[in-house]
Amino acid sequence: MNGYLAAAFAVLIWAAYPVATRAGVTGSFTADELVALRFGVGALLFLPYLLVRFRAISREAWLSGVPLTLFQGAGMGALVIFGLQLAPANHQAALGPGVCSSWVALLGVVVFARRPSPPMVIGAAMCAIGVLAVIGWGPGKHDPAVLAGDAMFLAASALGALYVLQLRSWGVSAMQAAAIVTVYSGLIVVPWHLWWAPQPLWRVPPLELLWQTLWQGVLIGCVSLIAFNQAITRLGAERSSAMIALVPVLTAILGLLFLGEVPSTGEVAAILAISAGVLIAASRGYGGSPASSSALTKRRACELSRPG
Repeated sequence: MNGYLAAAFAVLIWAAYPVATRAGVTGSFTADELVALRFGVGALLFLPYLLVRFRAISREAWLSGVPLTLFQGAGMGALVIFGLQLAPANHQAALGPGVCSSWVALLGVVVFARRPSPPMVIGAAMCAIGVLAVIGWGPGKHDPAVLAGDAMFLAASALGALYVLQLRSWGVSAMQAAAIVTVYSGLIVVPWHLWWAPQPLWRVPPLELLWQTLWQGVLIGCVSLIAFNQAITRLGAERSSAMIALVPVLTAILGLLFLGEVPSTGEVAAILAISAGVLIAASRGYGGSPASSSALTKRRACELSRPG
């Protein structure tokens, strides 16, 4: 699949996902039920593929999937869904995917010793201003629940950025990465849900259950992972993250249309600042590794910047 087409498809799913999930957790579902649907259904879809490809995946790749499951799988997914119980969908889009490229820039410097280009610094600063505007000027600034949800979104986006940076050096295909992360996550969250669930999922009206199964398990749990992994392998981490600039704006529009969530003036300004910051930050890659970095760090940076 073309890298830009894959990224656009992932963006469309991610833009609508907070709206669908917010409707679920404020309606008939608990957050842990949606987490179980997301990774349980996704794991069932990916399991046959992993069984067929089992011998083609190296032992190192299987082991590397454990921490990456925390980044893009169960850890990140749970933070987003539980956060949407507390904060609006447009906050999740702005503070989640919206600031992912800024986390990519920051963590690229801290973890991989890469020197950011001036556009990346400017873009990250704009995203930071947007984050402060969402938290400090939004209608939920005095609501501890909304602030807690915002903190979960920021933590989730940081985990997602670590996944973006690690994926291209993992040594597996886009499909294999999505499958391993999802199946590992399913092995964690499904037993946990079955053990602790106070009531069965089938209490929910069938149409609502089918709708959330489609969103959580198929589109987010499976299709979007494949699409975005494909974009990363073909376009690179920075250009893939640039496409995410569209997510906050699209989510705000969908939240207004389907949830009646009217963003304040401060939130609109914050969303636009974050979107612009993402585009600027991803317009150029890193300036290079510092001269004092080790040979290992230089090799890892080269691997991450190699075309897919």
